[in-house]
Amino acid sequence: IIVLFFIFRYLFGIKWAIFISLLVYFSRALEGYSLSLFNFLEHINAGDAEPIAIFFFMTSLLIFINFNKNKNINSYYLNFLFGFFIFLSISLRPNYFPTGFLLFFIFLIYNYFESRNKISLFFICLGFSFIFLIPLHNFLYGNSYTFFSYGSHHNTHAPVSIYISALNDLINFNISNSNNIDRILYQIMRWIKPDQIHYIITFIIIIFSLLKIDNLLIKIICLLALSQHAVLLVFEPEGRYAYLAWILTMIVFINFIISSIKFFKISLKGFK
Repeated sequence: IIVLFFIFRYLFGIKWAIFISLLVYFSRALEGYSLSLFNFLEHINAGDAEPIAIFFFMTSLLIFINFNKNKNINSYYLNFLFGFFIFLSISLRPNYFPTGFLLFFIFLIYNYFESRNKISLFFICLGFSFIFLIPLHNFLYGNSYTFFSYGSHHNTHAPVSIYISALNDLINFNISNSNNIDRILYQIMRWIKPDQIHYIITFIIIIFSLLKIDNLLIKIICLLALSQHAVLLVFEPEGRYAYLAWILTMIVFINFIISSIKFFKISLKGFK
């Protein structure tokens, strides 16, 4: 909650940060988007890795936002923690790797163009480099050459090969009898839940914000959300496995709502 509060404060201002944080802390209003303390406490009691993995990821995001808002900061310690926290997040939940690596890569590029300090880049990479301990551990203790875990196939419901086969079915007009297309459609139905239209609306707002909103931080969060949603189209798309994607989605949605309120207020003042 503390990490989220500071993210909200940097993005939306102190008043909105207090309001949203209280909503997350005391209610289940945003539970459908994984923004509820009650929800996280249930998973902590169950011993699930998602709460702590999301904490580390959001802390890295907060460090990035802090660098963006305070351009005079040049802390090697924070640079190291940024990379190290992403490593911890991925080590706890390997399905966060695409999104974690994207954030790591964006921060590298951003840090380079803002500071031109190669030592800063070194500490960012140093923190993230601990990720290579995972395959080393697998090799030493499991005699396995897998990077994360070869048990991931249990949660892989629509692998990339299925999408390639489905494309081939479309090209050959084999649509009605395609098990590949049916499997992908089932995955999509579990991911976006068409019967609950608010998920579709918030996802559309991610696309809109990425293309139209003139805010670098929001655009980056849009990219992070989309990358994690892409993971859900391959692996398990529901429950705790989808939490990070929908938390990032909700941050973008809240920004859209706040920006819309401010726009209408300005419009009303101009009308008067």
